[in-house]
Amino acid sequence: MMHDSSFERVRDEVSKNLEPVTPLRPAWMSALVALPVALFLLSVVLVVYGLRSDAASIGGWALWGPASLMVGAAYAVLMLALVQRAPESTVSRVWWLALPLLAIGIQLGGMYWTMAYSGPPVAINWQAEAMCFGRISALGMPPVILVLWLLSRGLPLRPKVAGLLAGIGGGLVSEGVYRLHCGMSHPAHIVPWHTGAILVMGLLGLIAGMWWERRQLQSWQEQS
Repeated sequence: MMHDSSFERVRDEVSKNLEPVTPLRPAWMSALVALPVALFLLSVVLVVYGLRSDAASIGGWALWGPASLMVGAAYAVLMLALVQRAPESTVSRVWWLALPLLAIGIQLGGMYWTMAYSGPPVAINWQAEAMCFGRISALGMPPVILVLWLLSRGLPLRPKVAGLLAGIGGGLVSEGVYRLHCGMSHPAHIVPWHTGAILVMGLLGLIAGMWWERRQLQSWQEQS
């Protein structure tokens, strides 16, 4: 029988550290981090920006309903992202595309829900509208960084997919909370500046996943 040097090298590396490890929590449990993060972002938005000016006139359902659905959609996307940290993940690839698209559909549906109760759009300059993009992106960074850290504690074999989903999930949490302040509900504002921010957060997560994958490949090459 031929001597397998690769196997010997792997065995030597494993034997250097045989300490017990803490098992990963189930993805559905780890994804519950979306709830305290959403509450934290909610406190920031309420203290710093306040509720939208027409909150009383549109009613509680049109105000809090879409935001709650967004946080729920974010939880589902983040759970799918955290499933990827386990090498034995067997989630169908269909979900990688279907669930984010469904979440974006929920976000746009919430827009129409609120718009049905709000008044006609108020004309403002594009700089003021772009402010929503910047704020949603900034508020989305904490949940994205937190989920990426949780992913790094495992061994995701699809880091690009996991990073993309983490970015979209973080953006959904941020947008869902910030819409409680933004008084504009028409598509001409929401799609480019709110939905756009979610997609950009997903792109940043994808880039982070690409960087992590490249770093792991370099590490393996140096060890071989």
